[in-house]
Amino acid sequence: MKRKDFIKTTGRLLLLGGITASAGYLLMNKKVSATCSVSPGCENCGKFKKCELPQAKEVKNGK
Repeated sequence: MKRKDFIKTTGRLLLLGGITASAGYLLMNKKVSATCSVSPGCENCGKFKKCELPQAKEVKNGK
């Protein structure tokens, strides 16, 4: 393998690895605050099903 091809391949793999690691970090670390607001985003919260806040209960019972 030539040096130019090696550097090009290495750069592409590092870029792909960085994008994959960044996406994994963002998916795994959902930052959800303890406060709840009645908004369309509330249902998309990862903790919505188990949420015991009064606002979340109102949204659940309203459906």
